[in-house]
Amino acid sequence: MSARASRWADSAALYDTMAPRYDSVFEEPGYRRAYDRLAGEYIGRLLPSDPGVIVDAGCGTGRWARRWLALGHRVVGIEQSPEMIAELWRKGPGTDFHLIRHSMEDAELEPGSADLVVAMGSLQYVADPAAVLRRFRDWVRPGGHVCIYTDSLMALVLELIRMGRPEEAQRRLETRRGVFRQDAAEAQLHLFDRAALEALFASAGLVEVSCHGLLVTASAWDKAGCTEMAMADEDAFLQIERRLMADPTMADAGKHIIASGRRPPLADM
Repeated sequence: MSARASRWADSAALYDTMAPRYDSVFEEPGYRRAYDRLAGEYIGRLLPSDPGVIVDAGCGTGRWARRWLALGHRVVGIEQSPEMIAELWRKGPGTDFHLIRHSMEDAELEPGSADLVVAMGSLQYVADPAAVLRRFRDWVRPGGHVCIYTDSLMALVLELIRMGRPEEAQRRLETRRGVFRQDAAEAQLHLFDRAALEALFASAGLVEVSCHGLLVTASAWDKAGCTEMAMADEDAFLQIERRLMADPTMADAGKHIIASGRRPPLADM
């Protein structure tokens, strides 16, 4: 098995273990639902004004796809985790949803066929993020957008230091790699900061690149503190996070970073 195939197989197996309860963790009050709402608001500004085509790269159980389908868009989902796909079909995405059962590294889409490509927490698992981001660029029409969401290098380093694990923090900083574990499964992932993401988007030929932090307060309060604040007054917590998120200089402090860029219109190319 190639390194690329091995990496994807590891992440698919990891998400297999989470599939049955995956959606529920974002529905319960707490920091996960909070950053889910914030990410949804950000993506909402990139959606086409008229019904269009959205590619959901790493669509999982289809929880994002269902939102866009409800707005009248068509969605092309890319997923390879068998258990995630089983959950997706069980929830019935409808006739405007099309599934490509491949990795985003191997999926074939017509160039310029999408209005928006979104990869929510999935690009970080591929062997060559730069190559995959170029594929995303090719899939969107001129003037269309690409949006990704990824774990933050800086936030993880700070979290590990707070947990009394400075040696691991230094190792993650040097290698820019992390490990996500769930039960007996684990997968390696890339860790990004704002500068790396901006360079990645620019190298893919995307313009108007924007990076923002999600859950900036987690770097100060940790996840438990965020959950406590979100459960005490979710609207007030979201207002704090929206203000922090609006300032791009706070991007690296977010537990996650959401980044977007636009494929230049033909007149600009």
